[in-house]
Amino acid sequence: MDMKVFLKLWDWGDVLYVIADKGYDFYEVRKCLREAGKKPVIPRRKGAICPGVQDKERYQTRSNIERFFGKIKENKRLALRFDKPDVTFFSFFAIACLKSLNLLC
Repeated sequence: MDMKVFLKLWDWGDVLYVIADKGYDFYEVRKCLREAGKKPVIPRRKGAICPGVQDKERYQTRSNIERFFGKIKENKRLALRFDKPDVTFFSFFAIACLKSLNLLC
């Protein structure tokens, strides 16, 4: 189960909100976030007793980020990491970001 890994690997840092999808709607995850002073922005699963996401604006951010990376992954070269040297890979990643944000023709 991934939730055990989530609880072990999470580095809290200066994070105020944790935005995640329904896959992280577990009591242990929410409890851990609240104990660390973070606000979970996680929608409830279907059939949950408690209400879902209260902060819809912040949850919309997650959707925007997912769409952005979806556009980036349309480039087969990035998705499969054809470029082995880090400099070449990150250079192509920067170009793909500019292209997906319509900053490059």
